[in-house]
Amino acid sequence: MATLSTFSAAMKTKFIGPIRDQLNSNKILLFGLRDKQDEGSSSDPQGARAWKGIQSLAEGIDFVGNEFRIPLRTTRNQGIGSRNENETLPAPGNEGYTYITEPLKYHYGLFNITGQLIKASESNEGAFKRALSVEMNGVTDSLKRKMNIDAYGNASGNLTLVRTNATAVTFDVDSTINFQVGEIVDIVDTTGVTYKANARTVTALSRASRTLTISGAAPTVVVGDRIVRASSDSTSGSPNNDLNKTINGLENIVDSTGTLHGLDPSSATYWASTEIDASSGVVGDDLLRQLVDGIGFESGDDEELVLITTRGVRKRYANQLTQFKRFNDAQSVKLRGGFTAIMFDDKPMVIDDQCPTGRVYGLNTDQLFWSQNSDWEWMDMDGETLKWESRLDRYVGILFKYCNLGTFARNRHGKIVSAADDTK
Repeated sequence: MATLSTFSAAMKTKFIGPIRDQLNSNKILLFGLRDKQDEGSSSDPQGARAWKGIQSLAEGIDFVGNEFRIPLRTTRNQGIGSRNENETLPAPGNEGYTYITEPLKYHYGLFNITGQLIKASESNEGAFKRALSVEMNGVTDSLKRKMNIDAYGNASGNLTLVRTNATAVTFDVDSTINFQVGEIVDIVDTTGVTYKANARTVTALSRASRTLTISGAAPTVVVGDRIVRASSDSTSGSPNNDLNKTINGLENIVDSTGTLHGLDPSSATYWASTEIDASSGVVGDDLLRQLVDGIGFESGDDEELVLITTRGVRKRYANQLTQFKRFNDAQSVKLRGGFTAIMFDDKPMVIDDQCPTGRVYGLNTDQLFWSQNSDWEWMDMDGETLKWESRLDRYVGILFKYCNLGTFARNRHGKIVSAADDTK
């Protein structure tokens, strides 16, 4: 017979493993496989070009409360030099150290299932499992997309900004790449204090025109207003949304300015990423060379770079290769994880549809990490995986994870900005 106990156990033993696998696959920044065992071997002839992903475990990372802390070498030992015979030797020195720190962020995915469905499944446990699978696959897919979007952001929770002033349900935005019809959003001003709209549903969008259409009455929006993911019960008095609650993303991590993990590159000059402004130009070999060499010069390490960009930027780069008859099968390879790449200087260039337009990121994935003190788990501290919703014939399951995205060495990454790209 299908019971709550039966399926609470099934959710733990049969569903959490596949859910974790799905959440860590098929999205570039979430892909966490780091199996180096067979790289370059005869069984894996393209192993040297394998996409290794970001470190997925917090191994060796200390947590103080809800923050991670990692020691970082900041200066070299200066007790070195050359001297003449019988001269005084250099004064002894030592390495300089500091530590980087960042709070964890908390992430959730919820689904519900009715008591009627549970009752109907008493004679057919398989039917309940199929229904449960549909719900879990749906929340897993939504979570994966949300976390991938956040991994390109700046921890603000912004999905996009308003581009022109308007009083309308259809208005211009900087980009629509993070939206699909059906998304629920709040609109808040640049200060993050005053709400223009709450719990509105995106009913239509135009990628070519970069416009969103939302449900409800027409709000008055101005340039710079922020659009954030929201819950259906969000109100201006009790906002329930992602504002300033998401993980660090590449917009924070890969930058030449701004404090990250407690370090500011204005005083800690080693803590700056390479940044190249394409000034609306097409990304070609010259800009890519500037990016790779800039990272290599500042960090001494450009061997493990992967280049991540948009379809539009990659298309223009591939067109240049075709124009000069340099594009062939050898320059398009399949990487572990199922990603297809164009090669530049033996470094893979891959696309991600959540990558901001006009961007090429050069990432040293060995220097990125997920700090976490939990993987995706069911919330069951009360002993129940499916929880009764008060005064409803319905039960809810809650997935959660406590984590953040970080880097050991900000200068081992770089980016090209403002490159020619498709309008989205």
